[in-house]
Amino acid sequence: MRTRRTIINTAYTLGSSLVLLVLGLITRKLFVGAFELSIPGYAATIEKMFSFFSVAEFGVGGVISYRLYAQIAAKNIEQISKYMSLYKWIYRLIGIAICLIAGVAAFFLPWMNPGVADMTPVYTIYGLQILSTISSYFLVTRRLMYTCTQQGYLCTRMDLCFNVATYLARIAISLWWPNYILYFGVTILFNTLANVAVAVRYKKDFPEVADVKVTFADFRALGLFHDLRYYLVHRLSNAVYGSSDYIVGSRMRGAGSVTYMSNYATVSDSITNIGNKLLDSFAAAIGNIVYDKDAEADGHARQVFWSMDLFSYGFGSAVAVAYFCLFQPFMLLWMGPKMLLPLSYVFFFCLNEYVGWNHRMLGSYRAVLGHFEEDQWFMVASAISNIVLSFLLIYRFGLPGIVAATVFAHCLMWVGRARVVCRHYIKGGGGHYLAIQLLHLVTLFGEMALCSWLCGFMGGGLLGFAGRLVVAGVLPSAINLAVYGWMPDAAYLRGYAKRLAAKITKKG
Repeated sequence: MRTRRTIINTAYTLGSSLVLLVLGLITRKLFVGAFELSIPGYAATIEKMFSFFSVAEFGVGGVISYRLYAQIAAKNIEQISKYMSLYKWIYRLIGIAICLIAGVAAFFLPWMNPGVADMTPVYTIYGLQILSTISSYFLVTRRLMYTCTQQGYLCTRMDLCFNVATYLARIAISLWWPNYILYFGVTILFNTLANVAVAVRYKKDFPEVADVKVTFADFRALGLFHDLRYYLVHRLSNAVYGSSDYIVGSRMRGAGSVTYMSNYATVSDSITNIGNKLLDSFAAAIGNIVYDKDAEADGHARQVFWSMDLFSYGFGSAVAVAYFCLFQPFMLLWMGPKMLLPLSYVFFFCLNEYVGWNHRMLGSYRAVLGHFEEDQWFMVASAISNIVLSFLLIYRFGLPGIVAATVFAHCLMWVGRARVVCRHYIKGGGGHYLAIQLLHLVTLFGEMALCSWLCGFMGGGLLGFAGRLVVAGVLPSAINLAVYGWMPDAAYLRGYAKRLAAKITKKG
């Protein structure tokens, strides 16, 4: 059943995400062209601010989700209902709290946008973001059950319809009615409708999961305070790490610089969206494997871990090399030469993407294991170093300095997560994990250098980009196969791929 649902999730994810990727690129191009350069920058910075405000969520979603895996495995409907009811009411309170925090933070908007004479667009976009937040926190909670039961494809199917409608509306507004209030307003409308559709479907798919009365005593009895106390540190640190780049860039270089950065982020966010939904299918299965005593007893669980780690590296190296070789020529074709950032920015951007994807599966294991107190100080160090280094390095290196600071901070997160997993899951495997990661890093730099050198012989235009695409798409995988193909982890992945292919063919 795990494998079957993973296949279904993957199929829906790839199909819908590719459609949305194309529409997203068209929409971004029209958005930047139809409005003042500062408008996209304001929107990106405000979005990151609200990512920071989301720390008020206290990590409730993450803590309850990893608790739900155990209850779903035990088929304990009573506890599942209690967790989901707590989740719903807590999120409503959190939505209200975030709006109050946003109201106070609105006084700091002029500080973040120095030299802006007319703040009306900033405050308007900010107010629309508050409305979007209320909609999300009041309606989004039902999606958790679909994720934990590996039925996320049902949400993906419904989201696709509303996301396509959103993009088409944005395109129409950019072409014929260039009004930023309408542009952001339709996004709120269709996101709300998507969440309502999921809520209606939820009642049919999980009729046994009922809304039950919960009290503060229930919250304490379920033992969540211990985890939340430490997980709050993770949430705060992640929020600072995720939002500081745009906030520092807006303060030090203006909203226009954020527009340049967010153009690159639009492409990577689209790829990340595809990758996350693809790997989330595996992440849900990981949650079930961790609590499967039979898998642990026969050593299967450890084999799965090392194989998934190799898969993460293959995915991360492919993304990093592709960005390094293709980002600049793609931006040239897509947005034109005026929107290009330095190659040094792209280099650090690629490294940050590699760090994230390379330990993506390890992060999934870390999320379901708990023990949040053990790496909390790594998270704190990550947040502080990101802010401090961003302000220091932007003076000397400009925007590339901000991304370099982000890479360093991201590595601190990685070390902390690896420490927890090596202690509580692959006990005694820390040395092997470090050796493997060093080999991965050497291989990555070799792939980036060789692919970049070969791409240098390609011409410009669409034909040259097609040649670069072939090099970046084929060569890294070939090198990885030569270096790692003989390992047992690769053999397990090949066997897993064959079983998937057989099941897909059978379902065909």
